[in-house]
Amino acid sequence: MTSAKPTVSVVVPVYNALPYLTDLLDSIAAQDMDPNAIDVVTVDDGSTDGSAAVLDAYSRLGTRLTVIHQANSKRPGRPRNVGLRASTSKYVFFADADDRLAPKCLRRLVAYAEDHGSDVVIPKMVPLEGRGFPTAVYEQTRLDADLVTAFRTLFPQKLYRRSLLEEHNIWFPEGIRLDDGNFNAQAYVHAKRISILGDHDYYFLRARKDGKQLSRTERDPSTYTASVVKLFEIVKANVKDATLADQVVLDLYRRKCLPEYDPRRFPLYDASLQDAWIAVHKAVVEGFITEGMEAQLDSPLRERSRFIRRGDRAGLVELIRHEDAPVLNTTVTRTAWTADGLEVALDASVMGRVGLPRQLVCQLVRRDGDGASAFPLTRNTAERPDHGQVARYEGILPYTSVHALVEGAYDLFVTSISGADRLSGRVGWAKGAIPPDERGGLRLQVVGSGHVRIRKTTESKASLRGVVRRVAGNLGWRH
Repeated sequence: MTSAKPTVSVVVPVYNALPYLTDLLDSIAAQDMDPNAIDVVTVDDGSTDGSAAVLDAYSRLGTRLTVIHQANSKRPGRPRNVGLRASTSKYVFFADADDRLAPKCLRRLVAYAEDHGSDVVIPKMVPLEGRGFPTAVYEQTRLDADLVTAFRTLFPQKLYRRSLLEEHNIWFPEGIRLDDGNFNAQAYVHAKRISILGDHDYYFLRARKDGKQLSRTERDPSTYTASVVKLFEIVKANVKDATLADQVVLDLYRRKCLPEYDPRRFPLYDASLQDAWIAVHKAVVEGFITEGMEAQLDSPLRERSRFIRRGDRAGLVELIRHEDAPVLNTTVTRTAWTADGLEVALDASVMGRVGLPRQLVCQLVRRDGDGASAFPLTRNTAERPDHGQVARYEGILPYTSVHALVEGAYDLFVTSISGADRLSGRVGWAKGAIPPDERGGLRLQVVGSGHVRIRKTTESKASLRGVVRRVAGNLGWRH
């Protein structure tokens, strides 16, 4: 039995899509659904490579394929709207001209929407020819996908109930970035049910060898970020649960703003472009991202965001430089002999994505490799410092350890262990810090590199050296 009126319309914007276009059209023709239940509306957006002629040829084959020709609009939003207006089916599916559908795609998506009353059905999407995108969201079927999950897929290749689009006047914004994200944001916040069908591979998203996906253009900081902000505004205006709205906004900020500071990208920008990105994202943070929300981000995104909040380009660049190779910096600021041993206070900071734990380990490593000792250093504040910020640590090298040291020269290292991350670095000496008197044969020195070195001698040698110094002092000799 055939359907007089199509059930699902496939809308395809087309711009210079050869040689991939025929693959897409053939995959639609091969759908295992009643062909009379499908109509295809293709919109040629001013192609110059012969795509228009291919569309016209397919339309003459007797299939339900409509071709609309128009001048190039540079973005896919307008041709998708033109196709949406020209279609009349109960459901609408958007496909791109360089992709491919599995034979069961439309039938199963429509059946799922019919059986479960879904307003949006998200098909499992898989990469084709090296296309890279996160796929975890598609891995399992979800009858009721929550908004945070749904917003993690903003591709337009989904099945939409037409009544949802008409009731809420949902269209693609034209001529802007993230037109598909804006369309989906509107659909998601108004949908009564969003479902994900993850039981089969339904849609194959292709990476074009020429890199000319219709939606790919260079990004300007102001215009791109304005498009991201529009997504935030749609969510905040329509999601009544404020906590859920913040979760969606934070996840969008994580995915749409903070990747701009990837170590493989941001350092390549000149200073003016770096400043431009930081300025627009600083406004985003001030308008939408509270410090409490920011604290929920994983490292290193959390640290990136904090530098953006401060508008600190130099600090952000330094952070990015060390994200993959963090550096621990420590300097001794005070030492003193107490009743328990040698008390040491030092300042510590990490350049990179690793935070400072509550405790560090100070190691005395004999320079010839034949011996070592260690003692803990504890941070004097409970609050974990931000990346690059200094924290004060204190600890005591007990007399028992001082006496147990073998005679020789020792370098000081501090080690930070935070989860699976382990950092270690030599200890420097802060300007103005005063070394302690020699005691128990232990003497602190500052070497030419500015690092701390400890020399340990036997107690008898240390005592003799002390006598010589006192005598030299009494005689006015310089020692």
